[in-house]
Amino acid sequence: MKSKLKNLSEIVSSANDLFHSKFNNINLLMGIMDKTLRNQGMEADAITIDCISQDKRIVILIHDHKPHVVDIALGNKEGDIYSSSEYEINKISQAVIVGMMEANFIS
Repeated sequence: MKSKLKNLSEIVSSANDLFHSKFNNINLLMGIMDKTLRNQGMEADAITIDCISQDKRIVILIHDHKPHVVDIALGNKEGDIYSSSEYEINKISQAVIVGMMEANFIS
C-alpha cells in the first residue's frame, strides 16, 4: 500500500471510530481500493466510506498525477455523484472527515 493511501486510511479509520462513538446507531463501512481502480486503467487509489442505511457514500480519490490534492466525492452506492471537491492532502484531518460524515450521514 502506498504511503499516502496508508496515511489517509489511518485518518479515515480514526475518524470512523470518533464518528461511531458520537453516533453509535449509525454504522459505516470503510473500504480501501488499492488495486481495483488500477485494474480498470485508472491511475488512482480510493477510500470509501459507506452509510448503508442511507445509501450514501463518501469517496476519497488519490490520483497519481495530482500528488498534493485529493478529490472527495459525495454520492451513493450505485456510483451517482452529487458533488465533488478538491482538497489539499495535507489539510485532510480526522476533524475534516468527521465533519463530512456528520454533514452527509446525519439526517
